[in-house]
Amino acid sequence: MISEYKNVDRTDLSDGQKYFYEYTEQAFNAVLNLDEWIQKSSLEKQCYRVFQIAEMRSRGASVTKNLLEIKLYEKLKEVIPYAMASSYVINNKERHLTQDLVEFCEKQIDLIDENKGIMDSPDKLEVDKAFECYINHIQPDRIPSLKVYKQPEVKEKIGELYELYEKIITTYNN
Repeated sequence: MISEYKNVDRTDLSDGQKYFYEYTEQAFNAVLNLDEWIQKSSLEKQCYRVFQIAEMRSRGASVTKNLLEIKLYEKLKEVIPYAMASSYVINNKERHLTQDLVEFCEKQIDLIDENKGIMDSPDKLEVDKAFECYINHIQPDRIPSLKVYKQPEVKEKIGELYELYEKIITTYNN
């Protein structure tokens, strides 16, 4: 359809008709670009983000947010297995200890993959709710099976992600 729209002779068309063809062609291209983005793997999307930084630097644009987004994406992917490894049911609750954190991480990965501008969300309340298991159980070392000498990586990795979100919130969400 795009090829057909490009081949239309627009010299004898009114301004309204020309606008219609141009607008429709842009809409088709946007749909194709979105579909192409959706089809990419997470790795390909992350590669694109890295490539984008080089392009931005060549134009003299600031890349601070982009670098932070790349770092956040990598940290989210890294933390999920650690959060899942520390998850178990406390006091016969239906939800696992780190289930909210894992779901939060997965949602954030999806948001970044959908190119939604992660620096605008989440807010402090959402982060604290997602990291409640870390703040109340993991960080203060209240889980016997995760004592520092047994699984220090869990506490360390989740803590690094929490600190990264704290940085994002204080730097970009004022």
